[in-house]
Amino acid sequence: MPATRPATPAANRKSHTPLLDVHDLFKHFPVRGGLLSRVRNQLKAVDGVSFSLGAGKTLGLVGESGCGKTTVGRTILRLIPATSGSVLFEGHDVLSVDRHTLRNLRRRMQIIFQDPYGSLNPRMTVQQIVAEPLYVHGMAKGQVLRDEVSALLKQVGLRAEAMNRYPHEFSGGQRQRIGVARALALKPAFIVCDEPTSALDVSIRAQIINLLQDLQQAMGLSYLMISHDLGVVRHISDEVAVMYLGKIVEQASTEALYGDPRHPYTQVLLSAIPVPDPKLRASRAPRVRALDRDDNVPSPINVPAGCAFHPRCPLYAAKGRPVECRTLMPELLPRKSDRSHAVRCHFTDDSAMAGG
Repeated sequence: MPATRPATPAANRKSHTPLLDVHDLFKHFPVRGGLLSRVRNQLKAVDGVSFSLGAGKTLGLVGESGCGKTTVGRTILRLIPATSGSVLFEGHDVLSVDRHTLRNLRRRMQIIFQDPYGSLNPRMTVQQIVAEPLYVHGMAKGQVLRDEVSALLKQVGLRAEAMNRYPHEFSGGQRQRIGVARALALKPAFIVCDEPTSALDVSIRAQIINLLQDLQQAMGLSYLMISHDLGVVRHISDEVAVMYLGKIVEQASTEALYGDPRHPYTQVLLSAIPVPDPKLRASRAPRVRALDRDDNVPSPINVPAGCAFHPRCPLYAAKGRPVECRTLMPELLPRKSDRSHAVRCHFTDDSAMAGG
């Protein structure tokens, strides 16, 4: 793990039962067309995703735009209905519980949205925004409610005087802090962080990430960190899962995935991280060009047969275009040398995966 990663509280390391267990999660959106708007096809946004997350841990979920990252997060919280699968949170299947149980579970599951401008109601004061979850769940009112909002704002680095102001009076970073305070209001155990820094300036991103880490350390929070910023994910995550066209193609500890990426898609993504050393940039350039030969990402409506990545894969061309890459979808299997490192590729052995 990176040296900057804070230690997880000892109390959270004792339990071996995952806080969140996602199994075979599918979310397909119907594609309609024609005079009667009949269903013509299915957009496979999430196509059989499975992972688990322990208490006090962070799982980074990365991939190109449109790969299904945000849909995974919102389906887990049942903000959008799943096509099939199971999401076990603290022993409850979120996708099948009744409305009363779901309401109680949502106190323990929250989300921080990507856009700090669009996620806050411009007609509500900061006090109303942060207090709304407490009010809706009947957990505080009157002066107690006001004191709780003041404490939450202080916890995220804002003054109590901010309560009577409106979102447009704050900077982007301050608005995101308000969003974090709202997510913390019900004292959750699990938070989906849906690209919480992508709309912010670079200098502000570090502040928000450090805030999330401090809160995790103090409260034992678990995060699903959805991001396309591989630097942010490396800094905050214990484990990383890489998605491509609705499927996880590689999953490993942060140290293993960044130190020894095995899937060609992961290798290319990491090759695209800016580095200040011109010699390193030159050595990594061929992989980036290999990916860019086909500028169009395949549509999740018409996913290529076999391995979905094979039309863009530099390893596929280097191996002489093997027929199995075009016809058989590889399984997500653990490596022989590291059972905790899983790869969805027909060439997962150490000798075949050259240049990792």
